[in-house]
Amino acid sequence: MTRSAAIAAALLLACSARADELRLVSPNEIDYRELEIESENSAATDGGRDYSLDLGAGVTRWWHLGAELEWEREAGPGNPTQLDGVQLESLIRLTEPGEGWLDAGFYSEYTRSDLHSRETPDDLLVGAAFLKDIGRTTHTLDLFLDRSFSPDEDVAGIRFSYAWQSRWNLWRQFAPAIEAFGQAGRIDRPGGFEEGQLIVGPVATGTVLLGPIGKLRYEAGYLFGATEASPAGTVRWKLEMEIPL
Repeated sequence: MTRSAAIAAALLLACSARADELRLVSPNEIDYRELEIESENSAATDGGRDYSLDLGAGVTRWWHLGAELEWEREAGPGNPTQLDGVQLESLIRLTEPGEGWLDAGFYSEYTRSDLHSRETPDDLLVGAAFLKDIGRTTHTLDLFLDRSFSPDEDVAGIRFSYAWQSRWNLWRQFAPAIEAFGQAGRIDRPGGFEEGQLIVGPVATGTVLLGPIGKLRYEAGYLFGATEASPAGTVRWKLEMEIPL
């Protein structure tokens, strides 16, 4: 399958992070013939919780496909944690790692959210992921457009979100980083950007080699709210197991 055909397929299958999901995508996160099992989670001081379990694999050397289950607890006291959505996700690498000035990829998600009779709209996200190595540091930037499908005008609309990480590759097992996740609000109506949120903070990352079993990647950090609309603090952690096939 050609890359243009894969991009078309990705747009048809396409996948999206909900507006409150903390998602950082590297354009080079495609491990051909490896099974990836990933859990990505966050807990905010306002009571909001997000948990996910993802299963994916590199279909080719430049195309990754995955499926994900999501659980959410809305902010506020007494709210239950519920299965919130099922996602299909796709990542297509557009450049060969390190061959150009900048590595780039195309990421998409489609979330089926109307579970257990909950009136939650489906969601589509598409965007670009960029990566740049400078010396012993790696810098990643994601830019996304997020569209919710709902007859309710307050819920529907197009939103812009972004994620950024700068990592110092100190050791394979431990590499400190700074991360930021932002939601700029709706771009299709006046005043939408006033709803924007931004959280920033330090994160520890690393990879542990497990011999023939594969390798374990981890991320863990605490992010501080940088705007009035943001939660005061958010704990974020991620575990990813990569198993050769």
